[in-house]
Amino acid sequence: MTKAELDSIKILPLEDSWYRKVKEKLDGIAKPLDGLGKFEHLIAQIGAIEKTTQISIQKKAVLVMCADNGVVEEQVSQSGKEVTLAVAKAMGVNNSSVGKMAAVDVIPVDIGIDTDELIPGVLPRKVAKGTKNFAKEPAMTEEEVLKAIETGIQLVQQCHREGYEILATGEMGIGNTTTSTAVAAALLDLAVEQVTGKGAGLTDEALKRKCRVIKEAIEKYFLRDADAFTILKTVGGLDIAGLTGVFIGAAIEQIPV
Repeated sequence: MTKAELDSIKILPLEDSWYRKVKEKLDGIAKPLDGLGKFEHLIAQIGAIEKTTQISIQKKAVLVMCADNGVVEEQVSQSGKEVTLAVAKAMGVNNSSVGKMAAVDVIPVDIGIDTDELIPGVLPRKVAKGTKNFAKEPAMTEEEVLKAIETGIQLVQQCHREGYEILATGEMGIGNTTTSTAVAAALLDLAVEQVTGKGAGLTDEALKRKCRVIKEAIEKYFLRDADAFTILKTVGGLDIAGLTGVFIGAAIEQIPV
């Protein structure tokens, strides 16, 4: 995929007519009007996405993007990157929290774990062995971002062919609360301290260091004035880029996600 091809993708808005048709069907059931509360909105939204009043979400999956983040070199995480691989291995044999709790198919994806291992039960879709340390240089090249987005789109297309009717998303990778916070702070023009948390149990001192690393990167690369693609490329993770592709692919294939 090229940047021009990515930019040319057209995502159509939902058709209100399908939303109304689903609501009318729900209103025709012997129950109080809007008696299911917010669920009625969600059901109508799914119908509008699928363009049907015969809604089916029987076959479900969670796509979990697993990737390492170079910024862990800055000691912004309690754990080292080796934990990413360990948890991905657990996901592959359905021995993780998502595997135990989700009443759906869990599909872990190696989109950027820093290892040469082929992990049993984990889809091998590696774009790179982790991102670079964005405190020193941009996290990804343009080609890596595009490949990760394209991978996400292709995964949704594969799920569509296999009959999945609704998808959920997840991610695994030490350091990814730093990358996601950096993306959010830059995209939403928020103070770094306003959106930065301790992740998996940082100390107060480590939290201050995490905020400083993010703030310095946003200032260094002038991300307050940057477009979304540049922000993603500069401080994002391969997991976030892959999930970007999942959302785009789901919109193209008309699959609720």
